[in-house]
Amino acid sequence: MTFHDEIAAFFAEYVDAFAREDAEALSLLWDEVGLFPSPAGNFSMPREQFREHCVTLMGFYRQQGVVRPVGTVLSASELFPGVAEARVAYRMMGVGDEIVAEWEHVYILRHTDRWRVSLTIADGEMAAWTARGAQL
Repeated sequence: MTFHDEIAAFFAEYVDAFAREDAEALSLLWDEVGLFPSPAGNFSMPREQFREHCVTLMGFYRQQGVVRPVGTVLSASELFPGVAEARVAYRMMGVGDEIVAEWEHVYILRHTDRWRVSLTIADGEMAAWTARGAQL
């Protein structure tokens, strides 16, 4: 499997976990502590706290009318052996396949026993929901 195939397969699994609302499976795709730079300040979350955050996030998506997430890997590069950067475009689909919201995410991943997210920059998502008037 090529590097790009590995990253595409990772994000297919990642989006599938969101689609199934499986916060446990999603949290296991992250390092023990994930980093979250944001316009409001940087923070980190240990995996268990991130799992709870995923439960809240999945509920938020349902409240916004999302019935199906779609993610497309736009680019991926291996920065160092076992360290990668990926840019993913997300479309949150509603009833009748209407686009509820869309944005791009940037991820840094590390390969130990498998690829896992170490850091994400979610400024695009925050801006998309804010533009819709959603309370974050």
